Amino acid sequence: MSTEYSIEELDALDDQQLKALDWKKLLRFNGRLLELHGEGQLGNESLAKLPLRPILCVDKIDLIDDKVIEGTFTFPNDKEDWAFDTSESLEMLFQDQLDQLVGFWGARKADGIGRALSSGVCKLHQSLDFTAGKTITFSLQKRKWMQNKDSEGGTAVFNGRILDEAGELILETKNVIVGILRPQDILDLRKQYGGTLGVKNAGDTTDAHMLRVPIYDVQSKTSLRNDDSELCVNATQPIDQNLWPLRFHFREDPVVPGNFGTHGMIALLKEVARDEFDVKDPVFKSMNKKTFSGMIFEDPKQIRFELNDVSRDEEGNVVARQANLFLEDEAGQRMIDDPIYTYRNMTVGERD
Repeated sequence: MSTEYSIEELDALDDQQLKALDWKKLLRFNGRLLELHGEGQLGNESLAKLPLRPILCVDKIDLIDDKVIEGTFTFPNDKEDWAFDTSESLEMLFQDQLDQLVGFWGARKADGIGRALSSGVCKLHQSLDFTAGKTITFSLQKRKWMQNKDSEGGTAVFNGRILDEAGELILETKNVIVGILRPQDILDLRKQYGGTLGVKNAGDTTDAHMLRVPIYDVQSKTSLRNDDSELCVNATQPIDQNLWPLRFHFREDPVVPGNFGTHGMIALLKEVARDEFDVKDPVFKSMNKKTFSGMIFEDPKQIRFELNDVSRDEEGNVVARQANLFLEDEAGQRMIDDPIYTYRNMTVGERD
């Protein structure tokens, strides 16, 4: 049975009163409730948590029920309150909010820890407007929920959209898939993918200003053409426990957001579009599919970005038909033979 509270009624409650609510039955969440969930203070200490701010960019959930999720985020009026460098394209930061909301929904269905698994076509319809006071809306519609046979965990599938104040599409993503895993599954994955050090997460955002999403070491970029004259590009990025996203994503279970890896891949493709194809001001356009089959934890290592079969299409866009992200040790040897992230038809092009 869901519980009816308006956002205004929730705003009138103090922390102790908010913690006493059953978060799995609420239809609406104010900003403080979302923060408490990220801090693990809603009875979810060892289970799924939302990221902490500034990675969490959802101010409230206006409706969450068995079929839909509707939430909003308003860019701060004071630029000092906005943590990120707005000269950087941040579509994937907001794509990450769609994944987080689906995981939040799934964690109400089954105890466990949410991890994004894949998504289908993702398309940008217009650039994000970072004007102070502007509000964007996250709108998600359930396609299916698949409960695991052992009743522990499951998988949620939603279609997601981000809308501007006029209700016009900014970004849409089909088939956002998030799995709800058992805590033991996450521990096993940490051993497999290099996450045994542990990181003390810090919710303190006093120094979180003009943050840039980690991309890659520009000095590591190499380009070559294979026997079929296909352009292939590589670059690497070091990973260690001091990487700033690990402070906020997730509390006591730090992992680099998968969509930050996606951001790095897009940034690399943009550089290729400028250097190899003379695209003056490349922006992200779309990708057909992304799959996350592993995670980037905090132990020292490096990740390798790999763009394959990069070419220009008939519309003048630059497309990587296949893109992969690999985990490597500090000596550059593969930790896992297969890529942990894969992408199909990642596309950038001239700004409209």
